[in-house]
Amino acid sequence: MKIKFKPDGASPSRYAAFMGLLFAVSAALNWLESIFSAALPAGMRIGLSNVAVMLAILCVNIPSALLLTLLKAGFVLLTRGVSAGLMSLCGSLAAFCVTALLFRGTRASYIAVSVSAALAHSLGQLCAAWLLLGTASVFAYAPILAASSAAAGILTGIVLKTVFPKAVRALGRNAGSGGN
Repeated sequence: MKIKFKPDGASPSRYAAFMGLLFAVSAALNWLESIFSAALPAGMRIGLSNVAVMLAILCVNIPSALLLTLLKAGFVLLTRGVSAGLMSLCGSLAAFCVTALLFRGTRASYIAVSVSAALAHSLGQLCAAWLLLGTASVFAYAPILAASSAAAGILTGIVLKTVFPKAVRALGRNAGSGGN
């Protein structure tokens, strides 16, 4: 089975430009959030860079969104080290799976999908912390992360609801088809 990364009807240059833009925005937001994360309790972030992955799922296709998810984790690995890279990979893959399933399988709102993805991201990161530290005591932090994830998910859902129509207009008639 061949996995198609470029949606049908999109020129290769338009696809590359849009995916490059999504990755650049994702990396910039990730870096910006790392500056502001010092003001938040340990392990908490807003997750605005995940808006880029949600846009890729909605505007391009699921394989391209997975590629973007892996590139985001690679960026974290390169800029913040192995532990942060593993935490990012586990959280991002969990959030990606939930987002892809909900956007493709339900009519859930942007906010509901975003909150669910944020909760999945936190669970994925807790599992990574469990692997790294070798103790299940990290799950004691779950209630605090759940509350912050819900708040962050609401915020990213609002951002997605605002940005998505503009992305569709920028992409033209093929946007929002989603592909695979």
